[in-house]
Formats: sequence, structure tokens, C-alpha cells
Amino acid sequence: MLNIYVKGSIHVAFSVFSLSALSLLSLNKIIPESSLLIIFFASYVYYNLIKFAPVSFKGTNQPTLFWIWLKLSTLLSLLILLYLVKDLSKDSWFVLALSSFFGVLYVQKELLPISRENGWIKAFLVSLVWALITAVLPFTLLDKDWFSLEIVLLFFSHFFLVLALLVPFEIRDMSVDKLMLPNLAQQLGVRKIKWVGYLSLILSIILWMLATDLGFYYQLAYFIFYFITAALIACAKIYRPQSYTSLWVEAIPIFLLVSVWALGFL
Repeated sequence: MLNIYVKGSIHVAFSVFSLSALSLLSLNKIIPESSLLIIFFASYVYYNLIKFAPVSFKGTNQPTLFWIWLKLSTLLSLLILLYLVKDLSKDSWFVLALSSFFGVLYVQKELLPISRENGWIKAFLVSLVWALITAVLPFTLLDKDWFSLEIVLLFFSHFFLVLALLVPFEIRDMSVDKLMLPNLAQQLGVRKIKWVGYLSLILSIILWMLATDLGFYYQLAYFIFYFITAALIACAKIYRPQSYTSLWVEAIPIFLLVSVWALGFL
């Protein structure tokens, strides 16, 4: 079951969902369940398509049950998503189209150097797409002004947070990435790429504080999880098990949202 949850993209979709919910909470907006469901299902479908469509949703490295579940759940999620997006505003469609465009660039080797074959562009595109989906799209779904100063600050806060969260992935992939231009860790080395992560976290928390005006305990929760993220970056190594990044690093937004809920902010 853990295999299905993590490798089947449920975990990363929950992570995107959680960061989106935190965006709305950060600016004291009510969370509409249908809006966040759009973000969850869009993330689930996107990640399954980029990971498994190239191999036609089949292979020998996973049991048959995994592939059956993956095909059925992806198809069902796509149908639900199509139903949910039918009444979206023009602004929401614009942000979805823009993030989809950058998402396609990420997986298209033919569009070099604007793809994940370029180590710098790879990190930039992932951070950009996550920031658009988690810090801009939720507010367009609410029909709110999505080009306000607070949302712009939140967008860049999420951009730098995701860039920091990518650092353990970049270090893990040093031994396997064979890109046209090396990934960030291959270019900078482990020590320097970790400092990129630390500085990105500092920028992210500063921008988040400038964008929000929330209570002490809410801020404390954020600081604790930014500190945990810094610790995960510090402990990142090339040969860490995949669960270190795919389970624990990606879980940071989920645990942060749960903590906020536990503190009574939801």
C-alpha cells in the first residue's frame, strides 16, 4: 500500500494540495473543498502522466495490482477533474494553461535547453509550476484579485520553498542524472547546493512573513517546519534511500498543514 501511495503519486498530490490550502490560510481565506479538489486531481493526473505514460502504464518493476490501480485511478481522476473544471473562470484557466505549458516544457527533451535535460532549467520549472499552482491558482478559484502584492510575495515564497525542497532530490540524483547540462548538485557540489537550499528557505520565510499578518503560534509552526526542512537538507546524501526524499521531504507541506489544523487554525 505504501508503494501505491508514494510511487503512485498520491503523496505528492497531497503535498501540492496541502501547500495550496496553506496559501489560503496564510491570507485568511476560507478553503472551498471543490477548489482544492481541482488542485489535488490535477496534480495526481499530471504526475502519473509524466512518470508512467512514457512506459504505457506497465512494467515489470511493480506488481500487476499497482498498474491496474494506476490506470483506473488516473482515468477516474481525469474524469473528475474534467467535471470540476467545466465552470472555471478565465483567470483560473489562464493559470492552469500557463502552469501546464511550463509543465510540458519540463518533460520535452526536444525543446532543449528549456527542459529537465538542463539542470538549472529543471529546478526553475519545477519551482515555477508549484508556485503557480499552490500560490496563485487557489485565489483565482475564489475569484479573488490574484495579482495583489500579498499573492505576489506568496508566489515567490513558495518558489523558494520548493527550490529548497528540491535540494535533497538533486543530491540524491547526482549518481543517476545524465542530463545534457548537469543538475544543480552536479554543477555546484553537495556543500554549495545545500547552501542554495538554506538561502532559499531564508528568502521564503521572509517573503511569507511580509505577505501575511498571522498570530504567533501560526508563525511558530512555520518556523519549526522550515527548521526541519533545513535539517533534511543538511542530512541529504547521494545514497540516501528514495523514501528519504519521496516520502519525508515531500511530506513537509502535509505535516505543516496538519500542525496548523492541530493548533486550531482550521
